Amino acid sequence: MANKYVVESFRGGISDYSDKGISGAFKFGYGLDIRKKDDSLTCGRDLVDEGLISSASPSTSESPSSSVSYSPSPSVSPSVSPSASPSATASYSFSFSPSSSISASPSTTGSYSDSPSPSPSAGMTSVFRDLPRFLVKASDGYTYAFGSTGYIYRRDLDGFWMQVYKDSNGEIKGAEEKPSSSGKTYIYWATNTVLKRKVLPGLSDWNDAEIVASNLNSSVPHTMKQVGGALHIANGSWLAYVGYDDSYTNEGLDLIPGNIAKTVIERDGSSIIGTYRSIDEDRSVNGAIDSELPLVQVGDEGELFYADMVNSLAIKQFPGGGKVNPGGVCNEIEQVTLFEWEETSLSWIDKQTFGNMALFAVYGADTGYNGVYSYGRKNKNHPITLNLDHQLEADELGAIINVNGTTLVSYRDGTTFGVKATTTDKATGVYEGLDLKSPVKNKEVGSITPWKKAEVFCKPLPSGTSIEFWYKLNKSGDWIQARMEDGTTDFDNISETKGIFFIQDKAEIFEPKLVLNPTGSTSPEVLKLSIYFEWGLNNGR
Repeated sequence: MANKYVVESFRGGISDYSDKGISGAFKFGYGLDIRKKDDSLTCGRDLVDEGLISSASPSTSESPSSSVSYSPSPSVSPSVSPSASPSATASYSFSFSPSSSISASPSTTGSYSDSPSPSPSAGMTSVFRDLPRFLVKASDGYTYAFGSTGYIYRRDLDGFWMQVYKDSNGEIKGAEEKPSSSGKTYIYWATNTVLKRKVLPGLSDWNDAEIVASNLNSSVPHTMKQVGGALHIANGSWLAYVGYDDSYTNEGLDLIPGNIAKTVIERDGSSIIGTYRSIDEDRSVNGAIDSELPLVQVGDEGELFYADMVNSLAIKQFPGGGKVNPGGVCNEIEQVTLFEWEETSLSWIDKQTFGNMALFAVYGADTGYNGVYSYGRKNKNHPITLNLDHQLEADELGAIINVNGTTLVSYRDGTTFGVKATTTDKATGVYEGLDLKSPVKNKEVGSITPWKKAEVFCKPLPSGTSIEFWYKLNKSGDWIQARMEDGTTDFDNISETKGIFFIQDKAEIFEPKLVLNPTGSTSPEVLKLSIYFEWGLNNGR
């Protein structure tokens, strides 16, 4: 007697269990868009590298300066890029010219010439020389990235990256923008003990970068957040503070001894500070974000908690464990804010900030489980779900931010550094369904259940796309790829709406997997999956 399991919903996200979950839940998956108006299975957006330098036009840049520079100009007529900065801190000087730049700067700073057609210096394939651990979208229209060895990079709205500064104090441990009562806006960053700032937009050569203080506590995070016009900075068992009037103290708040501040977020005009015990850093609050829910990521095993300063509730774990950096969390949409003000009050009396979807740049998980996870929902009637939007295997993911609908995530893989961005092209989507268990048999039946075939129902299949069906038996061994009647493994018949894959294997537990192969910005769209098995008195005979 033929029986079947039918899957008609795909919106439930990654389940807490391997064999059950809310409607539309699946055991694992990545590269899938599950939060659409239609409850179907399609590929999500792909990630591509930004900041790459074309190797097609080599640079003629020659610079004896102590920091490495590159000159992305294709012209054959050289022009000298002057750099004679008296600044005590490392900086870059810029010449904007259609000709190639030969830099012979006597200073200890690098020199850089910029043109619309970038070309690398010897051996360079990327702008990035270290891992950006903080990304800041600034009010001057640029996004700034702050690196693990002191480099600062800038991205324009067209996705063009360039190095703009090198801090001689090394690793940058926090960065944020802050307005001032003077009417100026600054971008701040902190190294081990030094806090610096630069007015925006200010000088293009960054010679207006200045030291604010040199007394931060060393060897601790300096994550920072602008709160009500002031800057709150993690500083060991203290918070350092830069006021709206630009006043400064390195001891603005004293935490309970033994607690080290690691994360700082703003919530309705107040600071929420995530810490770790100095004797147990592995259980730290690695990252925090307020989306629809107030969330923190704790420890190295991927634990997510709901934390609103009243309730503490374990929500979920990322499937393969792992963790995030303090800069590795953001909202998918720009947070917008409502303020409440009474005419007789000196300032606003209440504030509400909106964000819908938390994004986590997870690394250190089991192989295959690292990347950008989303948690939340886009509409009130959708379930709150966890999804691995972008699988990304790297040694470390540094920071994540969403800029005008584009998600940016930084990474380090060995000695390679970079920033990836979402595009309109689709990624390969992988869906691993919940464990399907054979029904309990009567004693008379007694044999193992045969699994016969899988039917995949979809919208008319676009040209260049395909669908694969894989399965695993009794939760062991490798995935097995099923074939169609003609012996092929891919369902790629243009405009067809049903693909039939034959299985012909026996098992008590059956694990299904679909692989959706897109082309460009076009994805196949699965509407239903039916998996047939035999069960009855003649089963197996």
